[in-house]
Order: sequence, then structure tokens, then C-alpha cells
Amino acid sequence: MKRLPGILLLCGCLGLAAAETALPFGAARLENGDISFAGMVVRTTAGELALPCRFVLPEGALEVIVCRPDGRMHETLLCSDVRAVHVQALLYLLGASNGSRLPGEGVQQGDLCDLWLEWQDAQGRQLREPVEEWILDTRTGQNLRPAGWVFVGSTVKDGVFAADAEGNIVINYSVGATVLDSTDPGSVEDTIHIVDAEKSRPPQDAAVTLVIRPRKNHPAGTAAPPPGNESANSDKERVKP
Repeated sequence: MKRLPGILLLCGCLGLAAAETALPFGAARLENGDISFAGMVVRTTAGELALPCRFVLPEGALEVIVCRPDGRMHETLLCSDVRAVHVQALLYLLGASNGSRLPGEGVQQGDLCDLWLEWQDAQGRQLREPVEEWILDTRTGQNLRPAGWVFVGSTVKDGVFAADAEGNIVINYSVGATVLDSTDPGSVEDTIHIVDAEKSRPPQDAAVTLVIRPRKNHPAGTAAPPPGNESANSDKERVKP
């Protein structure tokens, strides 16, 4: 696994089971036991990571699912100001292991994670939907199937975390350094995904949260969200071309 020495120190300090463990500078343990660090929250009971994000492209081709502001903003669905190195560190904290993008003989595939978006609607209801509902697969004409996103992890070169240098957190066109990547063998092509322009979005002033949930914490993987969450849209069913 491509772990980073400094990140390992952070993860050791943030041990989930030891509430009395001293936290590093900038981290705080919340009243409910969750951990706040670098603009993100580790939801310790749920076994997931929550980070702020915002929508970028209303339509067009996608090569990136989540980038930083200095990343490929012209081809991304979402943007977040958090650092990729911190996302990777907190995924380690949640017990996830990085590895190869695709399974193969003699190689260990990285752990799969599910991505959800959370927000409140105009009535104050808390909503949560898979990020795939805003992505269309051009090969089928349907929304992308929630197959999970692979924790490939990024490396450090000359003291620089490569994913941060390239501005990637989650990519669907599997070229470049990133934390999470596509499980699709066809993602070496840059034309297979586009924004679902018909899918309604949260209100413009709504705070949107990206939730990253390692499947090893939830064997059901893509099971429905916890009770109390509702579908935010009733978009019409599409027919394959």
C-alpha cells in the first residue's frame, strides 16, 4: 500500500476507539464522537467521511467527479476545497486500504467506496442520493451504475502529494494521480461519461456534502440510505437508445 509516513502518524493520533487519545493540531472531537479535521468530518459510528462540495458543470463531458479549485474545472461534476492528501489520510483512518484500480492476478484491488451527496431541500428535509444519479453512461444512455469507486491512493514525489498537484480527488477518466478512481475497465476512454443535464440539483444556496463510505464498513455496499433520507427527485425513467 502507498501509505505516507506523516499520514500514518495522523491516523495513529485519531484512533477511533480511543476517545481519550490526544488529537493533532487542527483536529477536534465533536460531542457525538465524530472527528472534525481539515474541513471534513469523520462520522465514526457511520464509518464514513463527509466533506463540503459544490456543483460545477451543468452539462457536458466528464473526466473528473471531484476536483480541487486548481484542478480540471472544465470537465468536473463537483469541486471541493479540501486537500486530497487529507481525504486519503481519513480514509485510512476509516480502515480502508488502497491498491490497484482493477483486480488481477497477484495484485490487490483497492477497497471500494460509495459516494453520496447530502443536502437540505427548501422544506428543510435532509436528502441523500448516490452521486451516480448525476452521471450518464454514453454507452447505455442510463445513469451510471453504482459499482463503487476504487481507493487507489496517490503517492508523494519530491515532497509533493501528486493528487493535490494535479487537483484530483475522484476521477472517472483513469489518467492521472487521484485518491479514488473508476472501477470500469473502459474508463481509459474520456468519452464514456457526461453530466445528466436533466437531473435536478439542490437549491443554489444549499450546502452540499459529499459522503465517502468505504464498503468494508457496510457489506451491503449500495444499499439504500439510512431511514429518514428521501429521494430528492422524481425524474422520469430513461429508455436506452
